[in-house]
Amino acid sequence: MQDYPIAMEITVKLQDVQPATWRTLLVPISIRYDQLHVLLQLAFGWENEHLYGFWPKGHRDQQYLAVLDEFYDDPTDLTTDQAYPYPDLAVGPVIYEYDFGDSWDHEITLKHVLTAAELDNRQLPSCVRGSGPNRQEDSRGLADADGDAYDRKAINQLLAKWAKAGDQLISGPGYY
Repeated sequence: MQDYPIAMEITVKLQDVQPATWRTLLVPISIRYDQLHVLLQLAFGWENEHLYGFWPKGHRDQQYLAVLDEFYDDPTDLTTDQAYPYPDLAVGPVIYEYDFGDSWDHEITLKHVLTAAELDNRQLPSCVRGSGPNRQEDSRGLADADGDAYDRKAINQLLAKWAKAGDQLISGPGYY
């Protein structure tokens, strides 16, 4: 019997900030973009107060957006609940842009896919490592933009709650 991949190890790096801010996460291989957005909000200490989108790096012609309205009428665009990151990540990095005003860009790269045996009973989703402080909402360009320090244990507590609540955490305050 073949053991199929069930999880991805991804590294997510916030672009153009010093000190470098990044997180390595274990996420289900079957996760949708809207679900990944929630996990990234938790991992980076964001408050989900802004619009967001994903696109394969170098291919902005394919976008996955939280909301499609009269400003986004490209027929190739999909909402984030209609697509899965794994096929895009298997080809190359994906950009996650949070807050189209401040444009907090994150580069997401696929490090490994894991089977159940390789996952070895680790929490899914989980943060396995990271570095750099969170950034405050609406702080792009400000000298003092640092938020809370990186705290893997606190992130994993939030991710464990998400694992129990699932899609219930996708609805709520902010733009989803």
